[in-house]
Amino acid sequence: MMIDLTDTNTHAVRDALTRVRDQMGGPTTGMVLNLIIMTDESAQYDAVRAASQAGREHPCRVLGVIARDLGAESRLDAEIRTGEGAPGQTVLLRMYGPMGLHADSVVTPLLVPDTPVVTWWPRSGPAAPSGDVTQPPAWAPLPFDDSPRPSSPPPDDEPLP
Repeated sequence: MMIDLTDTNTHAVRDALTRVRDQMGGPTTGMVLNLIIMTDESAQYDAVRAASQAGREHPCRVLGVIARDLGAESRLDAEIRTGEGAPGQTVLLRMYGPMGLHADSVVTPLLVPDTPVVTWWPRSGPAAPSGDVTQPPAWAPLPFDDSPRPSSPPPDDEPLP
């Protein structure tokens, strides 16, 4: 199954991933990692193909991050692939304009909770990834949790069970 979302936002992408997961019977169950591919348009096909082959052995959510035309108006286009032809879930995120400089803000809400994050640069990575806000150290140490929250916290004086 392939879903194209043009001029969208992370909320719509996350909703589409959830909807597809529900329709397919829970393909995020058993995901062993989040694989973020920092690439450009010319290398994305081979990188995603290699990640899909690896995903047959190690199911994962692949997030391909492609920054395009930094001078354009900010826009996010997403392409979601899942189903029999794609192990796990693959999302290509094409970021236009200044949004491409803030990939962490786009990627973080799309990570599978409580699952390791691996970043791959198919060509050449940055000399110092820790100094770049668009790279994994900016989001990797954060805990991710999408479990439902109670509408109000329990009172402080309530005894523990």
